[in-house]
Amino acid sequence: MKKDEKTKRPYVICLMVTSLDGKILAEKWGDTPTVNKLADKFEIVQDRIGIPAWIVGRTTMEKDFTDYAKPILKKGHHEISREDFVATHNTKRFAITIDGSAKLGWEEPTIGDDHVITILTEAVPDAYLAHLKDIGLSYLFAGKTVVNLEVALEKLYSLFGIEKLMLEGGGKINGSFLNEGLIDEVNQVILPMADGTIETSTMFEIDAKKKKGGATLMSLQEVRKIEDDAVWLTYKVVGRE
Repeated sequence: MKKDEKTKRPYVICLMVTSLDGKILAEKWGDTPTVNKLADKFEIVQDRIGIPAWIVGRTTMEKDFTDYAKPILKKGHHEISREDFVATHNTKRFAITIDGSAKLGWEEPTIGDDHVITILTEAVPDAYLAHLKDIGLSYLFAGKTVVNLEVALEKLYSLFGIEKLMLEGGGKINGSFLNEGLIDEVNQVILPMADGTIETSTMFEIDAKKKKGGATLMSLQEVRKIEDDAVWLTYKVVGRE
C-alpha cells in the first residue's frame, strides 16, 4: 500500500540480494572466491544507497551479529515500567531488530558504529530490560504480546528521527512488512546464479493464513547492470490488488 504522506513513519526501502530464481543469500551457495565476490554486492549496493539505519528480524540478527548469544537477565528483583528507553548515543547510525520475545543476547549497545535499538513486546521479563538499561541499549515497545510493525516504525520516527530505513531481513520479516503495506521501495540485486532448491527462502514469505489481499504491485524505476554481471532493480510500491 502506498505510504500516506501524513503518516509519521520512515520511508522503508527493502534491499535484498537474490539468485536468478529469487532465493535469498544462503550458505549452501558455497564459500568459493567467486560466490563470495558475488555476495559482496549486498554491501556495495547498501553503501551506494547510503541509508544509515537498518532493520532485521531476530533470526538474522542472531545469525549474523550476536552469534546466537543467550539473553542476559540481571540478577535480583526488578520492576521496570513498560516505557520506551532511549539510551544516550552520539550517532545517527542505527542497527534495529525486531525481537518481541526477548531472545537476543546483548553484551554491548552497538554494532560497529551503529547504535542498537531493539523492538520488544510488553511481555518480556523485567530482568531483561534491566540489563539493557545497564549497558545503554535502546528499546521500544510495540505491542503487548505481538509486535505491531506500524507502531514500531512510528516510534523510530518520533523518538530517533529516522526518516529512511533499510529493511534487510529474511523472507519472513520482509513478508511481514509487505503484508502490512509498510514497504515503499524495493531494491533487488540479482546475481548470475541459480539456487534450484525448494528449502531456500525467497525475498518475501507470508503465512497463507495471515495474507492480506492479493499481490503487491510495483512500478519499475531503474535497471542497472553492475559489476560481475549482477543486475540492480529498483521498484516503487504502488498498491495491492
